[in-house]
Amino acid sequence: MTDWQQQLPLTVTQKNELDKSVLRYLNWNYKQSVQHEHAQDHESVRRAIVTLSTFLLQEPVDQQEFIRSYDTDKESMINIDELLLPKKWNSIVRLQRKIIELEQNTEILVSQINDLNSQVSELAQSMPFTSKGNDAQNVLKWVPKKLPNCLINVESSVTSVKLHPDLPIVFVATDHGKLYAFDIFNYTIPLASLQTHTKAITSIDVLFTNFTNSSKKNYLVIVTASKDLQIHVFKWISNECKFQQIRTLLGHEHIISAVKIWQKNNDIRIASCSRDQTVKVWDFNNGWSLKSFQPHSQWVRSIDVLGDYILSGSHDTTLRLTHWPSGNGLSVGTGHEFPIEKVKFIHFIGDPASTRFRKPSAAQYENFGVQYCVSASRDRTIKIWEIPLPRLIAHRAPIPNPTNSNFKCVLTLKGHLSWVRDICIRGQHLFSCGDDKSVRCWDLNTGQCLHAWEGLHTGFINCLDLDADFDPNVTPRQIMVTGGLDCKSSIFIR
Repeated sequence: MTDWQQQLPLTVTQKNELDKSVLRYLNWNYKQSVQHEHAQDHESVRRAIVTLSTFLLQEPVDQQEFIRSYDTDKESMINIDELLLPKKWNSIVRLQRKIIELEQNTEILVSQINDLNSQVSELAQSMPFTSKGNDAQNVLKWVPKKLPNCLINVESSVTSVKLHPDLPIVFVATDHGKLYAFDIFNYTIPLASLQTHTKAITSIDVLFTNFTNSSKKNYLVIVTASKDLQIHVFKWISNECKFQQIRTLLGHEHIISAVKIWQKNNDIRIASCSRDQTVKVWDFNNGWSLKSFQPHSQWVRSIDVLGDYILSGSHDTTLRLTHWPSGNGLSVGTGHEFPIEKVKFIHFIGDPASTRFRKPSAAQYENFGVQYCVSASRDRTIKIWEIPLPRLIAHRAPIPNPTNSNFKCVLTLKGHLSWVRDICIRGQHLFSCGDDKSVRCWDLNTGQCLHAWEGLHTGFINCLDLDADFDPNVTPRQIMVTGGLDCKSSIFIR
């Protein structure tokens, strides 16, 4: 093999096949020209092709193919594919275009994967391994930045939002009775959606079960309350990303305002409040109503639960503490001028540093489990109350303290310009949202508004949610979710 042949990236056989394909293509062009009389000098073209065949092709048998192909007897011509070369060329061009297209798609996918990995890394850095220590305290000090990371759009106004306690999933309820699950890192299409109610969903709550019995598998429970007078209980199937309805709870005679779910040992309970002025407690396993009591004289708007105690807020502008197993009313708080939209216990947290209200001031309160609570009202204020200790009698239900059965207002937060709709407590911060289209962050130590997100939504902001900081089964993350009348849900991530 000569030097110039070595430079050619083909074997001898491959070179011979390529030469024959070129000659056959030229031969086809020549015959078309003769047939249609487009060529002026047919004989010179024929001689050129024959000359090229003797020059390029080493085997006489291969050369005879082109010499004999010009015989007048067409039946003697060899039946060959003279257009094999242009066919191969066309296939190569299409293959090259496909390769370029795949490379472009690959670049886009790699870019998306890198972005997701970066977001996951940032979120992982914000998650402490335990609920204690310096890292956890830094997480609880987090205040979201000015603008949300993303906006989720749904078909109607958002009435309630709730974060999955472990996964980057947010559950969104709407005014049309629809329940969504969105991945906050890939929110363009919902993971699941379900028309759960015929009217607006007013409240949702979630609980990841913690059964001590090894025969029971833990899972996420979602509870929804609606204006259609029904409470629906769902199981979230993570591997299939779908809602599986477990049961429906019926018993309220008017709009159900709020719902809470909690677990004590292996027993799961659900509490609900309604415009029919009642609060009901339900057994999760069979759906039976365990207790029904009437703590207020008007519509009960909100409830929160701590073991055997339920805190409620009402249209009658008061909040009340009730021992639900007995139905005994224990204490009452008066001071708001308009209906109360939301109430919450302020739970104790471990290693609270100098955070006000997050640690008991006396051993009696530590044994009781809570000392302070918070209420948000249509009078544009948020009030923090000290709960009077009830009278505890051995082997009997608690009764009101005869010397003190009134909540004591210890701090009033003023700054909202309209109704305050929802509140969340994290570390030393209290987050609130309202009809003035703003979300505010308050310092519990001073009562000052640290930050306000104005115009976050174009309509009233109905709800917000952050991870709980008092539940040992939940690791707090730096995520805040809001929902508004403008059919949008804003997500803030560190």
